Amino acid sequence: MKRIAVYVPTLRSGGAEKQATILAAMLSSEHEVHLITLDSRHEDHAPNVRRLEMSSVIRHFIYGNAFSKVRQLRSILSENKIDVMFNYLTTPDVLGCYAGRRAGVGKIYNGIRNSQLPYTKFIFEKYVHNRWATGTVFNCQSGLDAFVSRGFRRDRCIFIPNCYPDVSPPVSRPDKREKEIITVGRFVPQKDYLTAIKAIAVLHDRKDFRFNIVGYGVLEKQIRRWIVDYGIQGCTTISIDPPNVKELMHNADIYLSTSLFEGTSNSIMEALDFSLPVVCTDVGDNNRLVMNGVNGYLHRVRDYSAIANSIGMLLDDLSMRNNFGRKGNLHLRENFSPSLFFSRYSELL
Repeated sequence: MKRIAVYVPTLRSGGAEKQATILAAMLSSEHEVHLITLDSRHEDHAPNVRRLEMSSVIRHFIYGNAFSKVRQLRSILSENKIDVMFNYLTTPDVLGCYAGRRAGVGKIYNGIRNSQLPYTKFIFEKYVHNRWATGTVFNCQSGLDAFVSRGFRRDRCIFIPNCYPDVSPPVSRPDKREKEIITVGRFVPQKDYLTAIKAIAVLHDRKDFRFNIVGYGVLEKQIRRWIVDYGIQGCTTISIDPPNVKELMHNADIYLSTSLFEGTSNSIMEALDFSLPVVCTDVGDNNRLVMNGVNGYLHRVRDYSAIANSIGMLLDDLSMRNNFGRKGNLHLRENFSPSLFFSRYSELL
């Protein structure tokens, strides 16, 4: 049995947080696992908390500035004689690597969850990857290749795609007079909501759909202005961090993602779980989730006209929507299973 630490900033809703709790809960079936998060004002996402409560994971909180966090991390790692550490996102990658080395942790794996990072974060990640980390786990092959091309040591790069546990049975939806198009994600520039809004504006005269934007973040006011500027307020709803995302996904008919870059998109995986056809940009590892013309459509970034055309074809064809949805659900079940995820991480131990 190993003593393992998983370090992630918070347990808010988000891809990194979800994957961190999945990993911690899975590994706790065979090992002693400690989950370290900040004690912050952010509310924990209920599904992440439930996942931990159903496991034997031991939770720790750290406080204060960077120096204080390093001291607390080192103390937690030393006192619990941690053998292996998994960090998620840039701040934990940097602080966790430094504290882990000072505490004598044998193996330290960082985690990068995107195919691109801002320049400053990239520099920090590259330094700790090449000098301190045992390795860095990428959840997307496209990200691994991009970072290696910019100086990351390839022999320390590991590709492990995200896991999706408990895939739902496939769903066939009835036709509706008013179809639901949904997009889910943080309100940040990466998600390029302007392109989504432009695509919906192209389709606005159809009058046979509604568009639901689900999420939260710093761009909320800007998104609301864009909705008014492009005249789609009559068919658009904004749902701010709602507790019933699963219900909203179940009631939807088409999933839309217009990101400028991605890793392995958890939101698209959730769409496949709900048997939704997906229209998305061809970024990150989206092409590993969406097979063009099979379970959805892939497009160039910012190509709102082509995106609108694909959405229009799906709105017009119930059989296509259900066929795409079933194939996407099967693809998720066969290629992103918990058993594969667990075995890949177990190899690192």
